[in-house]
Amino acid sequence: MTIWGDEVVIGFNPKELSRLFGLNGEVAVADLSTMIEKYETVLAAACRATRQLPPDHMDWECPERKRTLGRFTFHIFDRPERALNAYNVGMYSSEDRGRNFKDVLGSVGFEEIARYGEEVLSRVKSALGGPSPLDLDKVLDTYMGTKTANELMDLALGHSVHHLKQLYEYMAQSGIKPVDPLGEADFQGITVPTELF
Repeated sequence: MTIWGDEVVIGFNPKELSRLFGLNGEVAVADLSTMIEKYETVLAAACRATRQLPPDHMDWECPERKRTLGRFTFHIFDRPERALNAYNVGMYSSEDRGRNFKDVLGSVGFEEIARYGEEVLSRVKSALGGPSPLDLDKVLDTYMGTKTANELMDLALGHSVHHLKQLYEYMAQSGIKPVDPLGEADFQGITVPTELF
């Protein structure tokens, strides 16, 4: 949330932030082929990292938001899933952004969360590049104002990247070295906040 004077911008909303601060220029949105490639790269890396986490870290609290690492890793994958759901129902609510993995998957561990991530990746690839791809120009109602399906899928991708970077930091804090971690070159073409937290 950004508060400037008496105005409030909810979520990472580049269009509204540009308007609020009087910035000019187009808000970059990844093209379709880049989006498919980046989703594959990012969600596969998030699955790898999630599988490395030891079971006793499920209830470890992430310092910046006081949520468990189990809920945090689920959230990396759930944002793209909720964006796909929004396409089908026409709406992305504030409740969609904070689902608890236990409500969706039950009492599971990191392996099951990683498998959920693989299922989400499969659905995203099918939705973006399958025989009946999404109409990316479809306008959806969201808690951040109206967005096209393209904008919402791009925001979900950037959200997953931002949280993957945070996950790498949490792993470092726990003395866990990620296997095959992504670097800045892998994130080129994806809009993300510059601050880690």
